[in-house]
Amino acid sequence: MEKISSFERVVGNIPETEKEEILRDKGEIFDDQIFEELKGKEREKTPEEVQIIALANQVTNEIRKRYGLKNFDIPPENMHIITEEIWPKEKSDAFFDSTVQGIAIREQPAKIVFMKKIFHEMLHFKSYNALQITTGESPELDEYRVGLTVHMRDGKKTYFVNLNEAVTEEMTKIFATKIFNDPLFTEELSQTEDVMTRYPRATADSDKPLFDSDTFYAEVEGKKTRNGSSDRLFGAQEKPKKIFIISFTYQQERRILNKLIDKLFERNPKKFQNREEIFEVFAKGMMTGNILPVGRLIEKTFGHGTLRRIGETDHNIRLQEEFVDSL
Repeated sequence: MEKISSFERVVGNIPETEKEEILRDKGEIFDDQIFEELKGKEREKTPEEVQIIALANQVTNEIRKRYGLKNFDIPPENMHIITEEIWPKEKSDAFFDSTVQGIAIREQPAKIVFMKKIFHEMLHFKSYNALQITTGESPELDEYRVGLTVHMRDGKKTYFVNLNEAVTEEMTKIFATKIFNDPLFTEELSQTEDVMTRYPRATADSDKPLFDSDTFYAEVEGKKTRNGSSDRLFGAQEKPKKIFIISFTYQQERRILNKLIDKLFERNPKKFQNREEIFEVFAKGMMTGNILPVGRLIEKTFGHGTLRRIGETDHNIRLQEEFVDSL
């Protein structure tokens, strides 16, 4: 079938005709994004936001092409910008919901922040997605795969969420920064560079430097920035001011991924010329759905059961990092 939603296939013991009907239903949801529960909560997109969505579509389609996949455009109608007052406090600033084939995003303080968050969620949308009819006494329709994330066939456990988020955010950092060069973001990039230059000794509450390689937006005494980190200045000649920053996220998940990649590279010096080639194994698996090369590489390097153990520690990221450190 032609790709009409994020889902590629349905796994389960039901007739093929029923699987095709399920995929058609998801395609209809993809095309019809009118949700009664969003009335009064969702605002219209600005022309600049629509332009940013087009830019994100272009670059994420280039990523799909990189792995032998066809273009898959996500229309602006599938992006739902929710007003600050309505956004649920327990939710992160943006998320992809495969059941409704849409992305919800909280109003953002800057165009560059909106773009980064949309890019990350769009990668989830455009990575390998599959549905399943769960096993057991009460079978039901559920997610089976979203990128590297695997839902067990009984629907009770989910593995590799942290790994999937780490790869997605690393790809966002690599590829979304190319869009930063667009004139849409010139003013915000200049402002960020100015803040970081004027306050190089700014520190966080932990007394660590406030700015690092993940920082991509900064604002002094900002009134519109509500979702970034807010920290004080030390040692400044003038009156201390608040600095708001927004950085690439999933730092701990990405740290674990990079430790794993470093160890794989160290143990396989003849197989890979650089560590980027190992990252490509993970990225390709996320986009195409073929995660067997990831499993084979990890199992052959560290022993049988290693990949499963990484997945089983998803619920305790501290334990997961300790396990990867021990490899």
